[in-house]
Amino acid sequence: MLDFLLPLLLIGLGVYFYFFTPENQNQTFAYRTKASLQSPETFHYAHRYLGMFWLVLGIGLWLVYLILSFIPLHFFVRSSLFFMLFLLTLFISIIMTEHKIKQ
Repeated sequence: MLDFLLPLLLIGLGVYFYFFTPENQNQTFAYRTKASLQSPETFHYAHRYLGMFWLVLGIGLWLVYLILSFIPLHFFVRSSLFFMLFLLTLFISIIMTEHKIKQ
């Protein structure tokens, strides 16, 4: 059941970051890295880019979850594979966002 919530979390955060970018950089809940805090434009761009990335990846992970749910695997194996895939998508999205900001 928790596996199904992870893509929904990414989709929800993607929508939040893309459509409701925090107004100021001192927001409690925001994507704050050294590169994203360089200027207000960079901060806004990082949120929109990461939000779109998480929205697309969340939908993709949801589809992967549906496919994995029909493959006869032990629950622990399926959950472990899915969680590792979730962590991989998080790391890739942050690395890609930081790379895009620095360009």
